[in-house]
Amino acid sequence: MLTFKAALGALALAANAKAFDYVVIGGGTAGLAVASRLSEDPSVTVAVVEAGPNAEHLPEVFIPGLVGMGISLTTLDWQYQTVPQKNFNSRIITMNAGKVLGGSSTINAMVFPRAEKQQYDVWGALNNDSSWTWDGLLPFFKNTELSTPPNDFQTNAGVRFDPSVHGFSGRVHVGFPNFFFEQAQLWEKTVEGLGFEMSPDLGNGDPHAVGIAPNSINAANNTRCSAVCAYVTPFTNRTNFNVITNATVSRIIWSNDTSSSGGLVQASQVEYILTNGSTVQIPVGREVIVSAGTVGTPKVLELSGIGNATILRNAGVETRVNLSTVGENLADHVHSWVNSFTTFNLTQDLFAEPSFLAEQEALWFKNRTGLLSAIASSLSIIAPSNLFNKSELDELIEQSRANLTATARSFSNGNPDLANGIAAQFEHALSLYSQNKQLPLELNLGPSYAGPSLASQRPNRTYTTIGTVLYAPLSRGRTHITSSSPFAPPALDPNYYAHPLDVTMHIAGMRLARRMLTSPPLNATFLGEFEPGAEKVTDDQLISWMRANATTDQHETGTASMMPRELGGVVDTNLKVYGTQNVRVADASIIPFPVSAHMSSTVYAIGEKAASIIKSEN
Repeated sequence: MLTFKAALGALALAANAKAFDYVVIGGGTAGLAVASRLSEDPSVTVAVVEAGPNAEHLPEVFIPGLVGMGISLTTLDWQYQTVPQKNFNSRIITMNAGKVLGGSSTINAMVFPRAEKQQYDVWGALNNDSSWTWDGLLPFFKNTELSTPPNDFQTNAGVRFDPSVHGFSGRVHVGFPNFFFEQAQLWEKTVEGLGFEMSPDLGNGDPHAVGIAPNSINAANNTRCSAVCAYVTPFTNRTNFNVITNATVSRIIWSNDTSSSGGLVQASQVEYILTNGSTVQIPVGREVIVSAGTVGTPKVLELSGIGNATILRNAGVETRVNLSTVGENLADHVHSWVNSFTTFNLTQDLFAEPSFLAEQEALWFKNRTGLLSAIASSLSIIAPSNLFNKSELDELIEQSRANLTATARSFSNGNPDLANGIAAQFEHALSLYSQNKQLPLELNLGPSYAGPSLASQRPNRTYTTIGTVLYAPLSRGRTHITSSSPFAPPALDPNYYAHPLDVTMHIAGMRLARRMLTSPPLNATFLGEFEPGAEKVTDDQLISWMRANATTDQHETGTASMMPRELGGVVDTNLKVYGTQNVRVADASIIPFPVSAHMSSTVYAIGEKAASIIKSEN
């Protein structure tokens, strides 16, 4: 059967085992997809090394409405800390990422749409490779999914579903919840009244609309389906599939013989450290696949000697491949809010009352209904035309284009190749803006308070919140190690709001959120704005509040970008790390151009495609 090893048990596994054909670093969203697909071949052996535990038994993992509760965002979370963000009033921002088997698919909000097809097409254009486009990726999106179409109750609540763009024999259970908040349905009608179309399916590659997103849940029993549920649990009979938990990878060890690899470095072992401090090295027969996430993957590469030689030397790491763009090109979605007092009594604010939460938990266990069966997934994806008239938008695009080269250079950390790569991204982004296809914002309805204030700092009332998410950032930052210790946190700098167009779009999104709250029919429930506060009316007042309160939306990408090396890329279109013979990357870090969507469905597709590439080559 599939072998789970934690703590001391992993010592015996590593000490006695022959080389694993494939060692996957990181048992998260993409990592488990790659590993499970590779283990379909019984003639190969696969090991996954994951820093966190298996937590599938915890209610805060498997009950949809308990997302973010319990130890989800503490023990099971890396809680990466940024450096002080100069455009966020020097605040330090916490980035959540799953430190648990299943990675972020175990702790995220389970929202499962896809982005605009032309944004995926930019990936192909940057790499001159049509297999990395919407059409090329759609089969892998479908391979991911084990979809359950909506039932009559869900359809009557507003769910729309196009079976032609979904998969029905994949791995991740995808469906819709058993409960919908009335205010979410009112909001959808409000957005339609403001001129938005109702989406036929937020996974169809044309999400400029309002709709209810699918969720990564098993509709049969209304439970989360993480990457563990999808790619591990059904395959426990595989003797060639090994999962090692509670093991932090410290580095990749390289063979000293490069004569047979054309001078490329070749991974020979993966080293990890157990919770008792023991160090283990397991041999690699064929390949290493790094799937440690947008922050974790560049950290592993740099600890292993792949990166900017100056940064590595300062951290006390010997350089094996001088690949100076590792950790660069970091992009992240930015989250802000407009929240208001509401006439509704039935909101998730009631979860603050232990007796109410216990009542809802009992109801969920009884028949999978109630507030805990709900996931807030009513989304409106915003195009530039929803925010500005044509002449205003043309002027904004022209301003950005005039400063394009200088801005790209300022984001490149002194690397001329990456400056060219970022400039190429900007050209594509501005072209999509002009076509109304660069979708800069998501507005989503939350049936409760969401925002920066602690419970003790706000009135004890019920709330409606519109999350206002900057979806298409042009700002670029970086993350790098500062020490050779795998336990030392990296210097993480997303460089939020560094591009002026990001700020302009986000302010416009806040104004649109206010308009939604005060337009019919939702306005009938509006009892006044709480945050930012109705007294903040000018752009300067709004951005001042946002700089003091906005945060990450937890959708980091780009730090091991798939681009040509002459554009500052880290991996090629086969996901092979430049300068290496047998190391690939498969996770959100390879995304060269951020897309306007929650990321999990896209990251699963990357994992599926990575496994297909590896199988075809080997």
